[in-house]
Amino acid sequence: MVQAPPAGLGEIDALVHECWSRPSRAQDRALPLIALLGRPGSGKTFALDHFETVTRGAPAARIDFAAADAQRPYEVAVHLAFLLARKHTGIRPLRFPRLLLGLLAVQPELSLTDREQATRELRSALRQARSRGAAVDAGEGITTIVDSLGLSPIPGTDLIIGVLLRGFEYMPTRTFLNQTYHWYGSLGPPTAMDELVELNLRSRSTAEEHREAVDRRLCEAFLADLRAAYAHGRRDHNCLVLLDNIDHSRGTRFLDLLVRLRAEHAVSQPGRYDPLLIVATSATTRAVPGPADGRPGDPYIHPADRASYADWRPRTDAPPADWWYPVRLRDLYEVEVSLEAGRHPVHATRLARATPLVHRLTYGHPWSVQQVHTAIGGLLAAGVSDRDLYGLLDTPVPGGDGDPARRPPLGAVARDYLLDGLTTDQRAAAVPVAAARTPAAAVNSGLLNDLSEHARDTVMLELRNQLWLFAPVPEDANTRGGRGPSGYLPAAGGSEQRPVLHPWLRLLLLEELAGQPGPPGGPTAWQQAHRTVGAWHERFGRPLDALYHRLALDELDAVVAYFARGFGAPDAVPWLRELYHVTAAPMRRAQLTDAQPSHNAGWLAREHAPAAYADPVTGRPLAELAAALWLAGDPRNRLPPGRPELNYKISAMFRQLALAADADTDTLLDEAARFTD
Repeated sequence: MVQAPPAGLGEIDALVHECWSRPSRAQDRALPLIALLGRPGSGKTFALDHFETVTRGAPAARIDFAAADAQRPYEVAVHLAFLLARKHTGIRPLRFPRLLLGLLAVQPELSLTDREQATRELRSALRQARSRGAAVDAGEGITTIVDSLGLSPIPGTDLIIGVLLRGFEYMPTRTFLNQTYHWYGSLGPPTAMDELVELNLRSRSTAEEHREAVDRRLCEAFLADLRAAYAHGRRDHNCLVLLDNIDHSRGTRFLDLLVRLRAEHAVSQPGRYDPLLIVATSATTRAVPGPADGRPGDPYIHPADRASYADWRPRTDAPPADWWYPVRLRDLYEVEVSLEAGRHPVHATRLARATPLVHRLTYGHPWSVQQVHTAIGGLLAAGVSDRDLYGLLDTPVPGGDGDPARRPPLGAVARDYLLDGLTTDQRAAAVPVAAARTPAAAVNSGLLNDLSEHARDTVMLELRNQLWLFAPVPEDANTRGGRGPSGYLPAAGGSEQRPVLHPWLRLLLLEELAGQPGPPGGPTAWQQAHRTVGAWHERFGRPLDALYHRLALDELDAVVAYFARGFGAPDAVPWLRELYHVTAAPMRRAQLTDAQPSHNAGWLAREHAPAAYADPVTGRPLAELAAALWLAGDPRNRLPPGRPELNYKISAMFRQLALAADADTDTLLDEAARFTD
């Protein structure tokens, strides 16, 4: 592979390259079934596009199960053989004689009853297949269409047989049968022809065990043909099979059978492995076997930055599940988000300067980074300053005809895309879940009790399986636009260190929650959700989490009163981490004015903490500091990117409080310095 991998896929590219290349020594090696797991928009299909490009000219095949009809396992094997048998310059074509013979034996129009009759029928079928010489040329044409359009149609049997017969066109029918069918009959029936007769009988049966037996034997033939093709002569690369969306159309049935056959063969014939490297993708952990559930740090799903062949290599007697290698795709690092700005050459420099906003908003979610870059580029082209990107998520998505005001806003489009795969009632249930700091708190507080039984029982499972749970983000100066590393303050006492929703998805869901009305004369959906979760925290003695939800309800005065009581303690570090913990609460943006965030901080302090604001010594700076940190929790308030105007307000308030403090002034001054340019 010479082409540089796309952003965020460097580790995956190295893993696939390591497994795709065959070692110089002649000894075969086991190959993993690499399953790339990622949320919608995490770059799964993009990764397969890259591998398809860099392996062009080598034996490779690709199927998208989301675009193809449901296929039985043996039909998937036949489809792959059809694609792998294509001609490549300078490479000896792959042949599939065992699979071809088995495929002929299970044709619906063929009825085999005994050895003599079967021999005659199979010879006749071979002769008829050879007479369809045009099928080979048509096969090449179909393959070209598949490549250029990215489609995965299931080719017709005549077309497949015509392509698989390549290399055997001039071999006498009797010779072909004699050289090929000896492989059959090795596992039970007295002779090869007896097994082919039995295979034919089972193919016409509706019994599930008979259908499974046909799938198993033809998939075995597929793997045996690949092992035989690689047993003679030197090949530099293994066969690469790219399977997109295996969580659709029962795509895992073929893979489950394949790894079972691999595990059995590794025990019966140690050291002889098939040369088939499979890279599959799925948007849910349900597609892979084992106890993986998608939680952050799930030991059964390997992080991309540590994935390697050595990390996977199984024992010879490993169970089938161990032949899978599930890898979680990661989000983009901040530097990668900056490099992605180069995809927009007109505004590349200004988009690169917006990286702090884009990365903190999306947390590097690949698809979302592209969408936000496009939206910012449109705003910049319209003359909007990078200081005035507050309404970014309200920007109509580009494209389409007619009035831009009729196009859906970016926030709504992104939310719908990220929740792809959830049912309508699950999507509705995900909205109130975002009100709680952790999804566990949403469930335990009874926030979902009024929803339908299906939504209540499945929404959390679906979000977890789709990898939307995230490790808790440290709350400190770094997450509010300040300088320096994150994580220097331990978690506040009483907080739940359980998984949280991905911050980008949570922000989008909170925007939806803030816009939902309540019953006539009753509280809004936002108020009801935060009151419910806050009251639950209060009952269980978690005052900081209760304050968090009171702040979301605009009760800034209660927050200021709490921190005023603890101000001036000998050690300011516990006070600081509690302040960051509580002011991480979400905010209804509808109450903000179009003024700069620092002006909004003053307005919030006057509006929601008037008593404290009247005290110019400690009350006012504490109220404005709490309001400013509350605002800074949303990256859209940290503008312009890189040098947020709000930082001056936060730094000034910390310094003013340091002057009024009786102890540990240096800690407050150090914190002020984190927000100083």
